[in-house]
Amino acid sequence: MKRRDLFKFLFGLGLGVVVVETYERLYSIPALERAFRKEIEYWLGQYLDAKRKSEELLSKLKAKEEEIDALHRDVSYWRSQYSSMQDEVSELNAKVGELSSKLNEANEKIYSLEVELGDWKSKYESTREEANRLKSIIGSMDELEGESVDAISYYREKMNDAIDNLKRTIEKYRVVLGDDRVAFESSTVKILEDLRLTQEKLQKVLPYFPLILNFAWKPIKVFNDKVYDINVSFEVISPLNSLREVEVILIPVEYRYFITKYGMREEDYDKVFPEEEVRSVKIEPRNLEREMFSVDFEDLKGGREYIVRARVEDVAGSEKMVEVKTLYIRQFENLGKELYEKGIIVAATYSGWYKIDKDSWGNYKYKGEVLLGEYSSLDKMVATKHIDFMTGYGINTIFIGWPPAWGKGRIDRVIENLTKSDLGRQIHYSVLYGHDENINLDDSTVTNNISQQITYLLKLIPDDAFLKFDYRPVIYFYDLPAYKGDIPAGIDKIRLDVKNLTGTNIFIIADYAKFDAEDTLLPIIKKLDGVTVWAAHYDSSGYYGGVYNYEVWYEKRTLEWNNWLKEKIQKGDLPSTFVYMPSVIPEFDSRYADFGDPNQVILPRDPNRFARQLDLALSNSLPRKMVRIDTWDDWYESTVIEPSRRWLFEYLQLVKDIVLSSK
Repeated sequence: MKRRDLFKFLFGLGLGVVVVETYERLYSIPALERAFRKEIEYWLGQYLDAKRKSEELLSKLKAKEEEIDALHRDVSYWRSQYSSMQDEVSELNAKVGELSSKLNEANEKIYSLEVELGDWKSKYESTREEANRLKSIIGSMDELEGESVDAISYYREKMNDAIDNLKRTIEKYRVVLGDDRVAFESSTVKILEDLRLTQEKLQKVLPYFPLILNFAWKPIKVFNDKVYDINVSFEVISPLNSLREVEVILIPVEYRYFITKYGMREEDYDKVFPEEEVRSVKIEPRNLEREMFSVDFEDLKGGREYIVRARVEDVAGSEKMVEVKTLYIRQFENLGKELYEKGIIVAATYSGWYKIDKDSWGNYKYKGEVLLGEYSSLDKMVATKHIDFMTGYGINTIFIGWPPAWGKGRIDRVIENLTKSDLGRQIHYSVLYGHDENINLDDSTVTNNISQQITYLLKLIPDDAFLKFDYRPVIYFYDLPAYKGDIPAGIDKIRLDVKNLTGTNIFIIADYAKFDAEDTLLPIIKKLDGVTVWAAHYDSSGYYGGVYNYEVWYEKRTLEWNNWLKEKIQKGDLPSTFVYMPSVIPEFDSRYADFGDPNQVILPRDPNRFARQLDLALSNSLPRKMVRIDTWDDWYESTVIEPSRRWLFEYLQLVKDIVLSSK
């Protein structure tokens, strides 16, 4: 190393003035000092050469690490594909086994599944081969990484050796030349040692930069619970290198498993999950060590969750990325909440008994085709979609069917799935307590059991989400007239027991409006807080009180109960808070279900009739506008208004139109 090169090196370390003074002072040095300088230059050369090679290897190692990270991501993807295909193959093998036992009935199905199984096995094998190939590459990369690390360690040791030899050389000549003559070199070695320590510290902190902090999203434009615009904000700290690129990405989450798992049709997917493009915004950084960023995304279509991602890269090529998933963003504004705040109750009964097995969709059979596919009622996204659909078209209350014989462990999971979903608190809930032929209200064990189940349901459903009349949670006792024993006394006991257990006085309604409105019913009616009727007075015999016209009968019954109850309220026989909740149905046809009567007189689906009866019900309910639609999702009896492939959202649109226009 020439003297000028040494001085340039020291200039680079910020020692320019010292270099000039030293040059002038040492312009003529004795031969011994020249030997000293030569030895010093040699070891400095050794140090710089080791340092250069170490940095080259570090650069190569970083590039290889990035390749390894990319390959690891590929392997993770292929492993997930591999696992998924293993599950598919196992499931298809199981199906083939089941169908093989019914060969005479299902030859075509078995053939189809075997073909499908062959396709999946082929994909499975190719996926496994790809995973093994990537694994082999990663193994080679790991070996290279190990060799690089060893080489870097070797050159770092050479750097340390060079510094140690510089120290020894200085000390050896210090005795002969004196402290003044070696002071410059001593300072140089000290700087090299400090530089080495600083580099080691930087190597430890470099992987953390650039650093993304306080990454968050928030709604900034909301109307009736519908989020239209969101803001994404975060802070980036980059003290070592300037930022080259900052990007914020909004990715709509897709739910393709509705097609592969539930059988949703491809052409129906965008009707349920509106098509929306990935959005990306690039921001010009200001080259600050600490910088705040903020981006707005407007006019979200909704109907799904979104992934919000931030990516930053500095001029050295170091990249960092963070992401978070939003809550479900509504597709529709919450019209149901708006109506509820005006005192208008639009309810629908909810079965929630569907599982992905033959016990629900397969064995019972049903009419119609479900837009969402043959789903599980315990799927969080299914529950969220149902609430979005319902409330978006004006339904604000769910009556959840609770069969007493089932007890805990089945429907309660459906209730929790609804109430704990992202939209679970944007609708209200009540309980339709089912009928059981063994219910005898003279049996204290039976009444105690009913009281305990209702107590359990009062705790299961959040209090602020419970439908309340007169500030009391509403319980609908389905088919109460069919209960055995002393019904008035049984109702009194259940009401008292629940109050003793919870401190709550429940609001009880029951379907006595299926009878003629007459004074003989008054003693039991007085024990209730309201009356209703199941399935809108439909009778599978087709016989309606001397007439065979269902619509005429429906109107007669509805008006009759409205007039009779108003008369009793005016006389003081019933309180002004007494409720009359009519119901409506779009259709009734259970002939396809295994339990259905093939000879029943069906009620055909008729949108015009449904609209007229809905308007009539809202106009004659008491003490305010209210109606219950039977049902949201009973596909076995074809009473659904849940979107289907044929009718799509037509019946929900009718609900919205009639409720908004009803006087």
